[in-house]
Amino acid sequence: MIIIDRIRINGFRSIRSLQMPLGRSSVLLGANNCGKSTVLKALELALSDEIAVQKEDFHLNEKAEFGDELWVDVRFVPLNKDSKRFSAFQIGWQKEFDGLIRRDHYRREYFAFRTKFQRLPDGTITKQRFIINHWDREKLGEELQEVPHSLQFVSIDAEENLREDLKNENSFVSRMVSGLGSALKKHPDYANKPIEDLRSMLDSLCQTLEGPGTQLPEEVSLTADNIEEFFSLVKSDSEKIIPFSALQGKGSQKSVAILSIVTLVDLLAKQAALQDSPLFMLIAAEEPEIHLHPNAQRALMTQLKALSHQFIVSTHSPYVASVCEPYEFRSMQRDGENIQVRWLPQNIDPLEARAIKRLILRFRGETLFARGLIFVEGVTEEQLIRGMFQAYFGDDPSAFGISIIGVDGKSYAPFLTLALSLRKPFCVISDNDGDAKHVVLKQLSDVERRLHYLAKNNRSGVFFLSPGLAMEGELVYKTQLKREIFDALWACNASSNTSVKSKRLQYERMAAMTPRELKRKLEKKKAEYSGFLGDIIAQNPYHQSVENLLPQAILAAFKEISNWLGVPFAKREG
Repeated sequence: MIIIDRIRINGFRSIRSLQMPLGRSSVLLGANNCGKSTVLKALELALSDEIAVQKEDFHLNEKAEFGDELWVDVRFVPLNKDSKRFSAFQIGWQKEFDGLIRRDHYRREYFAFRTKFQRLPDGTITKQRFIINHWDREKLGEELQEVPHSLQFVSIDAEENLREDLKNENSFVSRMVSGLGSALKKHPDYANKPIEDLRSMLDSLCQTLEGPGTQLPEEVSLTADNIEEFFSLVKSDSEKIIPFSALQGKGSQKSVAILSIVTLVDLLAKQAALQDSPLFMLIAAEEPEIHLHPNAQRALMTQLKALSHQFIVSTHSPYVASVCEPYEFRSMQRDGENIQVRWLPQNIDPLEARAIKRLILRFRGETLFARGLIFVEGVTEEQLIRGMFQAYFGDDPSAFGISIIGVDGKSYAPFLTLALSLRKPFCVISDNDGDAKHVVLKQLSDVERRLHYLAKNNRSGVFFLSPGLAMEGELVYKTQLKREIFDALWACNASSNTSVKSKRLQYERMAAMTPRELKRKLEKKKAEYSGFLGDIIAQNPYHQSVENLLPQAILAAFKEISNWLGVPFAKREG
């Protein structure tokens, strides 16, 4: 088994210079214009001749001038059965890469090459490939005339269209269909043999993409010659393909394209196995979530990963991210002309990786896509702080790209590990009763030590409520929210039949309570009052200043968040 473990890009589109490690699966995350699609296209430039380079593909510098050179380096390394880097290629790849293999300073084998494009004064763009003799020093060797045919790049674009792929002679689909035709001429005895395991896989994929009960027509035998005829008819726009010509929706068009690509990938793998020849397939999917419902996104990701030797995807979907492993993420952030890439440590403790997947990816996948994060103990704090955020900033946190995450207790460590590894700024807003302060600070200190990175360097910090107090005590003793609390408690018990007199009596009883009694009542209603109180604080019906509405710790946290957002600290009144 082999994979591309490193890629270097220089002068291509929005990327001036970038280096990135890749694994068997890699998930590119980040805002628009941070280079995710460019990385996928760079891999396509390196491994295929499907797309042509135009003047506009060269990097535009700060003087608004297009560069004269762009290049992409890729490095292939062997893996063992445990997906760990191995010292030497297997025999089949030794023969395939004969004369092209080099060794690093640890004596481990690799095969690397540069794909280079040069823009000449007359506007002509040249393309060459060179062996890389020394990866770290970027020392080039002889010219590589062509990429070995055993290395295949399979692209699934956001708006995948089968007809367009077939009209491009250099596309993976066109090349594979052409190869299928040639193979059938050499081996006509295989033309009419049903491929049952392929039918089973495609039926499963049909249900993933189009819903339960969907499958290939039973009356159509899935044979090699029928598959070839299907692609020929699609390419010629023949109306014999009635289901295809009737598909006007983008989602259904994408489903047909994906099914077709999977068919060709499977046939190519079968051919390589039959001939006992080496084969490497990198499947690159750009935003596969487009036109697919959440369950289909998850299922498609799982199936594409299983089909490929290496898989790389760019996404904005928490559903896609939820089926990936934490160490597969590559978070891309633009910093002026530069692009920074962050990832979790590859030697992350398996227990911590499972905790990140269980606590974050399955249920709080939006954490990966947030501009900044607020970590709190649970749902009660989530609802309250969301309302306080709206009162302070004038809009919901999502409008600013901020996610408020309840960690369900004091298990902050997995969330802190993810945030610090991906360099996402965060605020922890914590109770300050019992040993809460010690527990939270110890978790932060342990994570900082493991990652060799301090929260303060990440514009992040921990903000504690007043000493000895949890959230309910803070609301009662340290804010001017008495009327708002009464409204929230009344709303917990209110019904459409509640009379004005009954409401007045309830308010009188609450007004007679001591602060301690009011705190206990809030604690008993913990799962109920917070949603109502959060909404009331956001609306600020009594036109209070934020100093009266918000505890001091939360005001301090919001001031820090103002710095993330570039919004000056300001007093806001209802």
